[in-house]
Amino acid sequence: MIRWSLFLALSAGAVAYSLWLYLRVELPVKWRRPLAAARATAFVILLMLLFDVRVPASVSSGGTRSWALLDASLSMGAADPGGTSAWEAAAARARALDRDGWTVVTFGEGTRLDEAEGESTPSELRTLLAPALIRAVEAGVTRVRVLSDLRFEDAVAVRSALGTLPLEVDFERFGEELANAGISRFEVPDLARAEGSVTAEVEIHGGTAGDSMSIQVFEEGRPVAERRIAAPSAGLRMRVPVELPTPAEAGRLRYTSRVVADRDAFPSDDEAVAYASVGTEERALVVLSVRPDWEPRYLLPILEEVTGLPGLGYIRVGPDSYVPMGRALDRGGPADSATVRRAAEDAALLVLHGLGATGEPWVRALVDRPGPEAVLLDDPVGALLMDIPSGELRDGEWYVSSDIPTSPIAGSLVGTVFQGLPPLSSVLLPTDPARVRGSLFIQLRGAGPLEAAVHLEERPSGRTAVLLASGFWRWAARDSGRDAYRHLWSGIAGWLLAGESVPGAQPRPTRWVVERGEPVAWSAPVDGVQRRVIVTRGDTAVAEVDALDRSAFQSGILPPGQYGYRVEGAAGDTLAVGRFDVSSSTAEMTAPAAVPEAQSQGSAGSTGDERAGTPLRTEPWPYLLVIGLLCGEWIGRRRSGLR
Repeated sequence: MIRWSLFLALSAGAVAYSLWLYLRVELPVKWRRPLAAARATAFVILLMLLFDVRVPASVSSGGTRSWALLDASLSMGAADPGGTSAWEAAAARARALDRDGWTVVTFGEGTRLDEAEGESTPSELRTLLAPALIRAVEAGVTRVRVLSDLRFEDAVAVRSALGTLPLEVDFERFGEELANAGISRFEVPDLARAEGSVTAEVEIHGGTAGDSMSIQVFEEGRPVAERRIAAPSAGLRMRVPVELPTPAEAGRLRYTSRVVADRDAFPSDDEAVAYASVGTEERALVVLSVRPDWEPRYLLPILEEVTGLPGLGYIRVGPDSYVPMGRALDRGGPADSATVRRAAEDAALLVLHGLGATGEPWVRALVDRPGPEAVLLDDPVGALLMDIPSGELRDGEWYVSSDIPTSPIAGSLVGTVFQGLPPLSSVLLPTDPARVRGSLFIQLRGAGPLEAAVHLEERPSGRTAVLLASGFWRWAARDSGRDAYRHLWSGIAGWLLAGESVPGAQPRPTRWVVERGEPVAWSAPVDGVQRRVIVTRGDTAVAEVDALDRSAFQSGILPPGQYGYRVEGAAGDTLAVGRFDVSSSTAEMTAPAAVPEAQSQGSAGSTGDERAGTPLRTEPWPYLLVIGLLCGEWIGRRRSGLR
C-alpha cells in the first residue's frame, strides 16, 4: 500500500510540474497543453519502470504461462553401466509435457528458451535454478515444473526465490538411485630439491557411507601410491593425505590422482591433475650470491619475513656448483647451474649479490630477466651491466646520512636512526650522477659530499633496486642496527613488489591446470621481443596467439585434456616449450540432491495479485514510447518558438 501511495504521489507531482511549467512559466504558445501532456506521460512511464509495475500476461508477448525447466547440467548424464541416465528420463518427460502444451526450457549456468528442442546431451557446467525462475516470472509464467536431479548449486537463492516469486513450482527428481565417487581437489606441494618424500592432499566426495574406495596417484603416468579408505557420508567431503615417494627427476612433474569405487555413475570427476616443481620453487624469493660474503646470510631471512614469499638461497662455490642456503638439515647437497638458473628465472623477486666480472654468462644475463630484482654490485663491470658507468671501487668508511631524500622508500626510512651504525665500504661512484636516483645517501668519513648508496629504477622489464655500496650486513649483525636493516629492505622489497604481476622469462599459462570451461590465461614479459605462442594437442595446433608487448592474454576455451605449448621467435626458432592441462573434473556431483523447501505459496500468496504478470521493464514498447514522447516534445517546442 505504501509503495502504490508513493507512486501515485510522485506521478501527481510529475503531472502538476509539467502543467505548471507550460501553463504558468513558458510563453502561451498554441501547443502548450499537448506538450505538457507529452512530458507528463513520459514522466509517469519512467516512474512505472522504476516501481517495477507489472502488466497482465495476456498483454505480454510471451505465449504460454507454463514452463518445464529441464536441467541440462553435466550431472544429468550420470548413469550406471547399461542403465538409463537421468538426462534420458528427464528429456522423455519433457517431451511428454511439450505435447501437453508446456514450453520446455533448458537451464544450467544460463537459461535457453530457443534451444531446448535441439538439446541432445547435457553440457552445462553449473546448475543454477534461481535465474531461470526469475526469468520465468519476467516472461509472465505462473507455473513451473522443474525436471532435474536436484543438485542445485544455488540452493539458498532458490529457497529465497520460492518465497518471493509469484510462481507455482513443482519438482520432479531423476537419477535418485545413482551412486558416485569423485575427487573435489588434488594438490601436490613443490619440493625445493629432489630429496625426501612429499605429502599430497586429495579431497574426495560421494560414495556410499561404509563402503571403501581406493585413491591412486601417478607420477608422469607411473603409479607411485595407493590408499584404501572408507567413503564419506552423502553430501560430505573428506581430505586424505597421501605420502608420495621421492620424485624420480627434477623439474615440473605432472601428477594424476584417481578414485576407484565399486559403483560410480559419473566418471567425469574420477580423475584430477596437479603439477609440482621439484628441485626449485616457482614464484619464490631467490637470493643468488656469486661471491663469498656475509650479506646473503642476513638478507634472506629478512626478505622472507617482510615479503611472505618462500625463500631460496644459493651461494656459488665453484664452476657449476652452488650450495643452498639454510639449515644443514634442510638445504641438501650442492645444486648445479641449471637448477639455480631455473629458480632465478622463475623467481617472484630475485636478489643478485656480487654482480660483476666473475660468474657464468647466464648470471650476468639475469639483469634482463622480466620481473623485479635487487642487485648488489661487485665491481665497475657489474655497474656497467646495470647501465650505471662508474669508476673503480672506493674503499673507506662511508656513513649513512640522516638526510633522507624523497623516494619511494622514504616512508619506510622515516624515524630510522642511522647515527651509530657501522660504516659501509667499497662504494662505486657513478661517473654521471644524473643517471642515478639516490634513495639513500652516504658520506666518506661522515663529512664528504653526499653519494648515492641505493638507486631505484623503473625498467621495461620491471622494477630494479641497485645497491652501490657493500657492508650493509654489519647493521644486521648488531642489535642497534637490525631495525635500520629491516626498514631499508622492507622499503626496497615493498617498492619492488608493489602492483607487480610477475611473468616468466617466456609466455606461460598463469595456471598449469585450467578449470573446465574457463579460457586459458597467459602471462608474458613486455620487452618488445616478438613471440608467438602455439598451443598443441598431440601433433595438431589448436590455437596461436601473438604475444608481442602483451603482459596478459587468453587463448580461448579448450576441451578437457593435456596440451603442449611452444614459444617461437620472429625467425620461427623455438624459444621455450611446456605443457598444461585443462581439467576434465567438475563439481556437479558434489552438491547433495534435495528438494528445496516449497515456501512460495505462503509467502507469495499475500502479494500474488499485486505482483502477478509480466514486469513492464521487460517489454520494449515503454522505452520506445518514452523516446517518442520526448522527441515529439522537443520538436513541438522548437516549432512553437520555445527553446
